[in-house]
Amino acid sequence: MESDIRSADDQWVFDTRTLNAYKLVLDLRIEEAHVLIPTPVTAQEHYVMALAEALELLITEDGEKYTAYEERFTQRLDRKTKTNTPDDLFLQAEIRMQWAFVYLKFGHEFDAALNLRQAYLTIQEIKKRFPHFQAINKASGLLEVILGSVPQKYNWVLNLLSLQGSIEKGLSELERLGKSESPLAFESKVIYAVINGFLLQQPDYGLTEMKNLLENHPQNKLVLFVESALAMKSFQSEIALEMLDSLAHQTQGLPVYYADYLRGEIYLHKGEYLNSISSYRWFINNYRGQNGIKDAWYKIGLCYWLNGNINDAQATFQQARSAGKEASEADKYAARSLAETELPHVQLTKARYAMDGGYYGRATEILAALKPSDLLTKRDEVEFNYRKARLEHNLDNIDSAMIHYEKTILLNGNEPWYYAPNACLQLGYIFMHRGDNVQAKNYFNRALTYNKHEYKNSIDSKAKSALAHIKRK
Repeated sequence: MESDIRSADDQWVFDTRTLNAYKLVLDLRIEEAHVLIPTPVTAQEHYVMALAEALELLITEDGEKYTAYEERFTQRLDRKTKTNTPDDLFLQAEIRMQWAFVYLKFGHEFDAALNLRQAYLTIQEIKKRFPHFQAINKASGLLEVILGSVPQKYNWVLNLLSLQGSIEKGLSELERLGKSESPLAFESKVIYAVINGFLLQQPDYGLTEMKNLLENHPQNKLVLFVESALAMKSFQSEIALEMLDSLAHQTQGLPVYYADYLRGEIYLHKGEYLNSISSYRWFINNYRGQNGIKDAWYKIGLCYWLNGNINDAQATFQQARSAGKEASEADKYAARSLAETELPHVQLTKARYAMDGGYYGRATEILAALKPSDLLTKRDEVEFNYRKARLEHNLDNIDSAMIHYEKTILLNGNEPWYYAPNACLQLGYIFMHRGDNVQAKNYFNRALTYNKHEYKNSIDSKAKSALAHIKRK
């Protein structure tokens, strides 16, 4: 009879064929992986093919394959009634985590929450019964971070379900597995980079991690895609464009149509509005899902508006109102913008996107040319100070940035705009970088007090993650 306690070297292992299929999946070459494992039998084979199916649904949002893949997911869950080894328990935890993300992508929040809870319980069982089972750190680390960064208003749900998480603990587990000899180390490193880049607001660090991965996995499609997104997050659109061009040359494997959406964003940053429109349209015409569609239509209208084509802008905005859905924050922001009676300030909007792309010279020229008489509304005045703060911050003129952030907070008052809460968030980052954790915590907590603004969930998650990061030090 097998003992519950396994030795430290008795770990999750792929045989040669399964390892090759796993590498293909992480390169998004899903069909080739299916050829290697047409009928999975072992826990490892099921893990690889389950990951392949989940990635395919997350990347393509292919509703036609959703039902068939969900049925396979259910069949894999049935393995728990037949075996109770750490490998099979690990499979249960992992596929539930995968499908939590799939369910969220397809708008099934209850199913996502249910599977996260079941994953949590299985992870705790593995840790108790098989304390040396190293592979569980990937699922455990990711779930710890997810639960630890849940917005404050949903804490009651975690308490109700007896769930708790720690960003500090999760990062430690992922980092430990990433530095190990485990075959899951590469996957852990990607997750670790994504968390640092997007959740902890350290995109430069995440970008460096992905560049290191690319050196050992040249032209890997998953790495190229994540690296391009992180480059954009760190205001380096030209680098992102290089990554997207490399991705476009990788013709094998899943087509990543969301890359065309990112390309549209970059051309919007550059002020190349016709190229931006073309990229957004390619994304709309080829992507099978709904996430990002409303925002893409809105951005097409915005390109027309910024390019001085008012009639086409108005017609496209009308089309955008009924397009897609409002699940992602980008789509929610687009819907909110489309519901407003006034169109965005042209010059402030141009400055915003120039900054987003790292084109600071262009942004500086635009803002310098604006006169007080050009700011016709209270929102224009608040946004001007906010854009000025963001520009000075990105140019490392920190004292000037702080002045404009404070002015943004003061002028914004209780208006339901994201400028003040994000100004608080950025001031928190500034003080955290200076080592003044008391002031940093003050601003992060202040960011959490703003309600009903466009980026409530995102800003709250970042503030909570930053507070956890301070606690970790």
